[in-house]
Amino acid sequence: MKTKEFLSYIQSNASTKQLTELYGSEQVSFQKNRYSSMATHFETLFNHDSLDVFSASGRIEVGGNHTDHQLGRVLAMTVDLDSVAFASRNNENVIRVRSKDYEIEPIDLFDLSIDENEYYTTMGLIRGIAHYFKEATGKVGGFDAYIESTVFSGSGLSSSASIEVLLVKILDSYYGSGTLSASDYAIISQKTENNYFNKPCGLMDQMVIAHGGFCAIDFFDKNNPVVNKIDSHNLFDPYDICLVQSGGSHADLSSDYAEIFEDCKLLSGAFNQSTLSRVNPDDFYAQLPRLNDLFDTRIILRGHHFFQENKRVLDLMEALNTSNIDAFLNLILASGRSSHIHLQNVWNKHSSKQGLALALMMAEEALGGKGAFRVHGGGFAGTILLFVPKALTPTLKSKYNSVFGEGSFIQIRLREAGEIQVF
Repeated sequence: MKTKEFLSYIQSNASTKQLTELYGSEQVSFQKNRYSSMATHFETLFNHDSLDVFSASGRIEVGGNHTDHQLGRVLAMTVDLDSVAFASRNNENVIRVRSKDYEIEPIDLFDLSIDENEYYTTMGLIRGIAHYFKEATGKVGGFDAYIESTVFSGSGLSSSASIEVLLVKILDSYYGSGTLSASDYAIISQKTENNYFNKPCGLMDQMVIAHGGFCAIDFFDKNNPVVNKIDSHNLFDPYDICLVQSGGSHADLSSDYAEIFEDCKLLSGAFNQSTLSRVNPDDFYAQLPRLNDLFDTRIILRGHHFFQENKRVLDLMEALNTSNIDAFLNLILASGRSSHIHLQNVWNKHSSKQGLALALMMAEEALGGKGAFRVHGGGFAGTILLFVPKALTPTLKSKYNSVFGEGSFIQIRLREAGEIQVF
């Protein structure tokens, strides 16, 4: 679309349908203003005659807490918080990305080798995406883009994966041959994060965002994960899906996350297997006397969590496929209890402030047996997920904002499109 025409188009009724599908009718006005502002920034920065608009969502984990790194099952969904790029192709073999939040140097595509100085930077992500895209398709080229994101970091919504998939989408639109699948998008993104960003992430975040909607993923074959899209049949119409940011930093929690992985590795090793997904649950329970002699109890409890949670994903899928909302909510509660009691990723041993535990306690009291709640993502600090009967949402919002600060209570909605060219 011509840059000069976009500002009038986005404020017209013609853009409303697409924005409603992505964000819901209540957000259309906000998104029109957001897109208008971004278009102005893009034109000021790059002065292109035409532009394209791309979006990649954030995602939430619904079931399968800490199962993916054991090549187990997860249930996740894409949400209406997203990363948006205004972009235009250039013929300079350079990718220039600008953002209001980060200083990003241009990436010359003549050199796509790993640069350790770009670890943990957006430049590393751009260079890596370009490298693996070229490896997959045989070509790559330049573009200019202005990016803003509402996928807040540190919440388990996968802000980095959202940007990664967004960059692949732009390159594929300009230089692809139509051969890349959604799973290819995810694999390119994960390789980039592992090798160019230097973060040993799994594949769940990128896979969900690339496919979009409700996704159940089985990672048993790590090179060919099985993705099942699920239609929720408007099951959640009586509920608001909400997140609460309970505070605390993830900066000091790397050892806690690593401890979960190492505990699982020790346990699977006792059965001569590399991951717990390769261990028969019946063998695990039959061997409890031996395991109790070998390991700290924490390790055994975390194994129990994995086996129960891995099965619970199948039960959650069944509840969704049969529109059994009561079964679904009970399974969410069971998942949360298991994470709290067995996985033990609610309490933060580095702090006297236990935001997650407090947020979960408040949910239990305020919901009064209605809806459901659980820890969300890695745990120890950060975010909880709630399914709230709509009549109770204003009360919960007020309570959480009073304890954790204004804006800590966030309503989200399922979004069917993970990545998309919007205009």
